Amino acid sequence: MILEFDDLEAYRGKVAMVDGAFDPFHRGHLAYFKEAALLGLPLLCNIASDRYVSTKRNPFMPESQRAEIVDSIKLVDYTHINRLDTETVLEKLRPQYYVKGRDWEGRLPKRQEEICAAHSIEIVYLDTVLDSSSRILQVYWPRQETDPEVTEFEGRVFSQTKVGAADYDEGYFTSNWRDGDNRYTLESRRKIEGRHPEVIKEVFSPSRVLDMGCGPGVLMFLLHEVGIVADGIDHSPDVVAIAPAEVRDHIMVGSVGDHLVDDDSYDLVICREVFEHLTILQVREAVRNICRISSKYVYITTRFHPNPSNLLDVTTQFEVDPTHITLLNKDFLRLLFVLEGFQCRPDLEARIDWMNKGRVLVYEKQKE
Repeated sequence: MILEFDDLEAYRGKVAMVDGAFDPFHRGHLAYFKEAALLGLPLLCNIASDRYVSTKRNPFMPESQRAEIVDSIKLVDYTHINRLDTETVLEKLRPQYYVKGRDWEGRLPKRQEEICAAHSIEIVYLDTVLDSSSRILQVYWPRQETDPEVTEFEGRVFSQTKVGAADYDEGYFTSNWRDGDNRYTLESRRKIEGRHPEVIKEVFSPSRVLDMGCGPGVLMFLLHEVGIVADGIDHSPDVVAIAPAEVRDHIMVGSVGDHLVDDDSYDLVICREVFEHLTILQVREAVRNICRISSKYVYITTRFHPNPSNLLDVTTQFEVDPTHITLLNKDFLRLLFVLEGFQCRPDLEARIDWMNKGRVLVYEKQKE
């Protein structure tokens, strides 16, 4: 008979109580019941709940099935699923005998000993430890090994070194390692951007724009030309001096993870060609911060892993730029934005990525 907690008081002093998880049930448990039954009183089995078992490991069998199995054994008269704790059950039931295996002698919780002493409950230890559920599970239900892809990813996460602000001095943007058409002068960047500022205006119709990782502020200036107010953040203090005079006062020095502006303070946050310069952990913080700041849209471009073998695959691109330390799987980066409550807008991505480079992500904040 399976009893509820409120039923226990009716059996005070009339039973011997055995208890355990019985997950799974084995021959040692059967021997335990046989010896306990020799005490001459009806046997009540107090079964550990799934919640308790979960503090040790994942349950092999749910509590309802374990109770059903134990209750079907003729040696057991009553079964109770312990959804509270053993001390509370002892206080409620006050059995004549509290029966444990010999392996509990000397390590029974002090509170249980005190309750038994207070209510004249005799603690009986039996030599019936013939096997162990934990041992059986280790043999027949071995712990699943960590996926090697996860292990490799974990190793990469904690082995990456951040690129410092000193690596992005004035020479990074203007020196000979960049060919002339790729330098951060207003003239060269105007050619590269083309009608990009107009497209941003057409697609997003933003009132306030924040350019995260803005560099010398060229995009900010070009947006200014088409009537869009734009601020910028860059972690290199050198960019302010080489930025167009019109936008210098709009550039804040800090990392893309720094909380320099208020929540929901810009309806469009742009972050272009930045994530590849960050560690994986910095990318995570940048995504969180970008999503915190944006009240509506996020527009990202970055270099992705060209041929990832799995979701967690990461590579570098030192031959292009010595600071390209993290090229992620595109889907992995998408998930980071989804987990911040932003939904992909492939229709807007197609309009922004008019050159079809496949490096554009556009997300829109979803209402809670």
